[in-house]
Amino acid sequence: MRGRTTMTISGKSKKVCKFGVKCFQRNPVHIQDFVHPGDDCYLAVCKSEGVEPEFVSIRKLFEWCDTTNTGKATRAEVAQIWSKLQVHADDKVPPLTDELWQLLDDDGNGHVNFSEFAELTTMFKVRLPLGLDDLFQSNQDADEQLCCGVRDCPCKNFHTMRRRCKYGETCYQDGEEHRAAFAHAGDDDWDSAGAAGGRGGDKDMCTCKHKRKLHASSRSGAGAVPFPKYWSVGEDSPEGEFQKILDVDAAMIPKFQELLKATYSDVTTRDRANHSGNGDWRVPRHFKLVGAQRNENSKLWRKYCIKQAELQKEKTLGEGMEGYKHYDVFKDVETSKAWESLDSDRLNTDINEWYLFHGTSSSAARNICSTDFKMRLAGTATGTLYGKGSYMAESITKADEYAKQEGDVFTVLLCRVLGGHVNYCDTRTPDADELTKSCTEGDFDCIIGDRKKVSGTYREFVIFDTENVYPEYILTYKRGELFKSASYPGGPG
Repeated sequence: MRGRTTMTISGKSKKVCKFGVKCFQRNPVHIQDFVHPGDDCYLAVCKSEGVEPEFVSIRKLFEWCDTTNTGKATRAEVAQIWSKLQVHADDKVPPLTDELWQLLDDDGNGHVNFSEFAELTTMFKVRLPLGLDDLFQSNQDADEQLCCGVRDCPCKNFHTMRRRCKYGETCYQDGEEHRAAFAHAGDDDWDSAGAAGGRGGDKDMCTCKHKRKLHASSRSGAGAVPFPKYWSVGEDSPEGEFQKILDVDAAMIPKFQELLKATYSDVTTRDRANHSGNGDWRVPRHFKLVGAQRNENSKLWRKYCIKQAELQKEKTLGEGMEGYKHYDVFKDVETSKAWESLDSDRLNTDINEWYLFHGTSSSAARNICSTDFKMRLAGTATGTLYGKGSYMAESITKADEYAKQEGDVFTVLLCRVLGGHVNYCDTRTPDADELTKSCTEGDFDCIIGDRKKVSGTYREFVIFDTENVYPEYILTYKRGELFKSASYPGGPG
């Protein structure tokens, strides 16, 4: 996460506790002077002291290899922690070959973020919890199982360590509450129970003898994140992964038709002429929806939700930090405005979450819904004015310029998009390489190329990480009559 070093800089005044996961001390002075595995600043202090850390979650393992604190790791950075990943895996993890790196970097953009890294660790059954508790705190169930992250510890669920009853064999209390909090002579946990005293069990210590902070949610795979309540699975988390494309409820059809109407424009561009195959600049008078389907893909949704939570946490924590770069929130995106006016699913506007169109073919749309966007293919169909990313549009007319005619119908994807920190560009001749680097290596998450301001056409939304996009709906439609609008070269006629 960008800004991680700034957020944890206060930890430099501390020292790494030499007992690590085996430390039992709760003395406030000790806690103030030393850091332990599970603390937010633990990795930063380990780096400053040159100490090899103990990893208690997959997220901490990834943060250790993310040496630039950008939320992205190169192959060389991942290679440095590969042996540590192998140690924690149930299945044998092979060497990091070209083929395995391509599998890890499945969108082909040359680096991996936490979502991609977590998918690989799930595949090889790495014996560490994901460590997403702080990202999805609002979704936590009080009765949720918390798995111990200490290597070789078999604990799969946190249980408060009972204290020894100070009355020992002379205790006469048999109340359920007392017996749940205190161990007595003859109980199986008498020898391992905490010291006598206090009013109840040691809530910060598990019966496995590891602190609560070393435990994290045992959720993994399809159950790692909640799903939209309007999906066929509801908010419940299925046991296995799933991917299916379903027709939307009939009541949604008028809303999608209204979305096409609300985002319509009669402005035409050179891209329409180039992609029409015959140089035709004419624009449809309207668009008529034919069908709408929803993509329910547990893996892609999980990657998107993790990225969303990371962006939200970064902004929430960062806004209170000196030197944090506040970013603009774009609440004027036409697709999102229209979507919310239809009383549809709300978006997280604080981190620039939008709905945007992506014109394509029917087969490509289904492939994207199944396997995600592939950044290695970016630009092969749309050009690279603002860099090699996935291009999105807030107007159905702009997206239609890239839609493929199949019979008498066309296809667009309606995607959830995380804009995050936007690099806004209103330059007539942008530097595509620099813009790309600002997102793949810098502080930005996406590009908004304002061709509407520059040439009176449309804004372009360019995404460089597939985790920032979730292809949720496939819309098929027919074009209305083509005509020469006022934007036609040479004027209408």
